[in-house]
Amino acid sequence: MRHTIKHTPHTYFYATGLILVLVMMGCSPGCFLKPDARYDAATLSHTPDYSNQDNWAALPTTEDQADFVPKGEVDSQDTAKADTFYVYPTAWFDKEIWNDTLANRGANEVVDEILMASQASVFNRCCRVYAPRYRQTSIVAFYGETEDAQLSFEVAYSDVKRAFETFIRTMNDDRPFIIASHSQGSMHAMRLLAMIDADESLRSRMVAAYVPGFALPDSFYGTEYKHLKPCESATQTGCIASWNTFKEGSKITGLEPLQHWKGDRLVKISPEEPRQCTNPITWSGTSQNNTGKPSDIEQHLGAVEMINSGEDISFTKYVLKNEAVGVDITGLKAPRAKMLSATCEGGVLRVPDVGKLDWPEEETERGNYHLMDYELFYMDVRANAVQRVEAFLSKNTPEPPQEP
Repeated sequence: MRHTIKHTPHTYFYATGLILVLVMMGCSPGCFLKPDARYDAATLSHTPDYSNQDNWAALPTTEDQADFVPKGEVDSQDTAKADTFYVYPTAWFDKEIWNDTLANRGANEVVDEILMASQASVFNRCCRVYAPRYRQTSIVAFYGETEDAQLSFEVAYSDVKRAFETFIRTMNDDRPFIIASHSQGSMHAMRLLAMIDADESLRSRMVAAYVPGFALPDSFYGTEYKHLKPCESATQTGCIASWNTFKEGSKITGLEPLQHWKGDRLVKISPEEPRQCTNPITWSGTSQNNTGKPSDIEQHLGAVEMINSGEDISFTKYVLKNEAVGVDITGLKAPRAKMLSATCEGGVLRVPDVGKLDWPEEETERGNYHLMDYELFYMDVRANAVQRVEAFLSKNTPEPPQEP
């Protein structure tokens, strides 16, 4: 029996979504996103206690937007045989306070309404869904001094790590699990995966990881990950899927060096570094220097939009003022299947101009579909998560003893 946790009203926007506003202002990210203050630990909020359900944006025992399903689908969390641990992207944009206070209505609106509905809900058919609140780092950290960023990101990661440890110790019951994330969430999930990789007891239970939106370097395999492999087929388990979505023909410009975890240190990695690309329609994978085979449009299982019964989304309020808008996400629309094909090319995932396909186009900068990494492939990821869990259980469930 589920019981309800009361949340503040919530809404939608991710880390690099701020660039959309900057483009409209005629300003490059660097000219606006420099922090106004140095990192100051005195501004940190309380350390979340993950034994308290209020410090989770989604749990299988509560009513939350991660329970939403598109028309024709079901929420199977009550009977699922696996779990998903989901780490959300940036929803904190303050220029002075570097880490989310967990009390701001604007940031909470982004997390609870939009991110739970548009991303975390993808996994409620295969799995019970767990999404911890964490003191995420403000987007300004990507443009501030590295030593400040190191301190701020360490706070965010420490929350994710403690939440995962609580999940494993008190919630998971030794079940198979999926790691899922997006953008800054993927940055932290990639470090978490290194910890899982080094622990055979955890590694043996990980079905797969879906970590789009943060350019996973090919070089991580064999260095950060000694055992985990990139996903190259739809039923492979113990593997990692990662993609970054761009419009066909668009020029990839204006990208800053990404700050990645290497062990416990933050390092800047050039956008030219070869990166993994997994096609979330075919689930084949390619490296930076290879072009994958385009998926057939018939293979696309469907993009999914949210139903907003509240106020229109205002990126300006979220980004410039950190204010709640009053968006009210009440459900998900029916999937739109056979809408597009996708190709891995040059380390990124290329799709057609979705505006010409009569789909609401959301760009963080011209041609960058970062905001739609899950949305465009919602049903593809949803079905594949089920497929991988079934493959994992098939390989890891002992045969019943034969009657003599």
